[in-house]
Amino acid sequence: MGNLIDNLQAAGMTDMKGSASQYEKPMCLRVFEYLYLKDERKQIPSGIPADAGGAAHDAIQAVLCDGLAEEDAIQAAQDRLREHVAIDETDAIKQERYIDDVVDMIIWGIAGCKTITDDWRDAELVPERKFEYTHPFLSIPIIGFIDLSSEKGIIEIKTKWNGLGAVKRDGTRGLRSAKLPTEPERSHVRQVAVYNAATGLPPSIVYATTTDYAVFTPDNCDLLRQESLDHHFNQILHNAIVWENLLSISTDPHVLKYWVQPNWDDFRWRFMPPEYLEQAKELFKI
Repeated sequence: MGNLIDNLQAAGMTDMKGSASQYEKPMCLRVFEYLYLKDERKQIPSGIPADAGGAAHDAIQAVLCDGLAEEDAIQAAQDRLREHVAIDETDAIKQERYIDDVVDMIIWGIAGCKTITDDWRDAELVPERKFEYTHPFLSIPIIGFIDLSSEKGIIEIKTKWNGLGAVKRDGTRGLRSAKLPTEPERSHVRQVAVYNAATGLPPSIVYATTTDYAVFTPDNCDLLRQESLDHHFNQILHNAIVWENLLSISTDPHVLKYWVQPNWDDFRWRFMPPEYLEQAKELFKI
């Protein structure tokens, strides 16, 4: 990989690891977050959808893996959402709604997961299983945490939260009901493809809303069969190889900005705080 290891050592980045979510990001965003902001990126505040998703995941896992009573898991999730510090007015409105919505989200999420775990019977169900996977073509390991796993398979849980409707004449805003997908999102297929490559276990994806759930497994979804998983893993692997090739050139964002194109249309920039977005635009200015 050229001077990759030397460059990482010189920059004090020998503990760098990759993840499926990281390799989903456009190269320009990776350069800005991981090489320009570095550890400061951890200070970027998260909106309520991220916290709500985490709270629902933890509750579902606690019920299925630890035997926590459903009402106690729900209470813990609601308390967590009440502690969220809203990043703006819209986030505050969503926070108020999601404190109620998380109840049904957890109930439907548990129901969806149990359609799979009930068939696993005596297999031990493990939450947040950590893995570290090094491909022969890579020097930086890919790491991740699997929502639910056993010796029989893995489950990735995805929550689809209701959105805010248009502002009404009286100034209030209604809700737009989230719809369940008819097939898994491609980014989610790539995510579980990495889990499959690391563990060899068949993946399933459970989507939950406040009104229902959808379950996709290799038995009912072609996208989760091995040929498709291999194809989608290859996409992540390719992104990881390109990233390592860039780091072999330099770990200096002021150098690499001439090797990647800024893609300001990517939706992830919308969640960047204004002060950081301004720094990103300044970095990529010619």
